[in-house]
Amino acid sequence: MYADNSLARFAINTNKLHWRALNHLFNYIRTTRDQELVINSNGRIEDMKIYADTNLGGEGWRLQHGYCGFLMGLLVKWNSKRQSCILASTCQAEYMALSFGERGGLWLLHNMEEVTGPITPKILSDNQLAVKIVGNIGRREKSRHIKREFHIINELVVNRKVNLEWVDTKHQLADIFTKSLRRIKIQPFIKAMGGLWGGVLKEVSRTLDIDNEYEIHKPHNL
Repeated sequence: MYADNSLARFAINTNKLHWRALNHLFNYIRTTRDQELVINSNGRIEDMKIYADTNLGGEGWRLQHGYCGFLMGLLVKWNSKRQSCILASTCQAEYMALSFGERGGLWLLHNMEEVTGPITPKILSDNQLAVKIVGNIGRREKSRHIKREFHIINELVVNRKVNLEWVDTKHQLADIFTKSLRRIKIQPFIKAMGGLWGGVLKEVSRTLDIDNEYEIHKPHNL
C-alpha cells in the first residue's frame, strides 16, 4: 500500500525514475502472486490490537502514517496515508500516528461492541516518548503545539477506553505501511499478519532477488 500511494502521487507527471519504481513493484507482485492471507482465528473475541506507526522525512518532511488493526488475531483493517502537515519532531509525528490508529480502532470498536459488548482496544507504538506523553498531555511542553484534534487519543487513554503500550520497532507491524522496506523485513511482517508464502514463490526466490534492480521492460499492452 505504501508503494501504491507513493507512485500515485506522480501519476500525471512521471519520469524514468517513476517508471523504474513501477516495474520494481510489478516484479514484486509477480514473485508473490501465490501469497495468501489466511483467515484463521487464534485469539479471544475481545482481543483487539492496533499497530500505529509513522515515517517523518522524505520529500517536504511530510508525515506518512500507517496502521493495521487485528481482531481475534485476524488482520481486518489497515491504512497508509501521506498527510499534508509539516511536523517538527519524530515524537510529534508518532503522537499524531497514535491518533490516526485510534480512529481506525474506533471504527472496529463501534462495529464489534454491538455484538460482543464492551471492548478495550490496545494501541501499540514504538516511540517511548509519545507513549509517555499520552495521559500527561498538560504537563508536556513539547506537545502543546500539536493540534487539538490529535489529543483525542489522550482523553481515551485517561478514561480507559483504550490501552496504550510500547512495542519494539522490530515488532512494529505498521512499519510496512509507512516506508519502503527490504524483503528480509517485509516477509516476517507479512507472516505475522497471517500471510503465507506458497511453493511457487519459494522456487522463484531461489533465482530472483526482488530487492535488486530490474531491467525495465515496457508491457506489451502499453
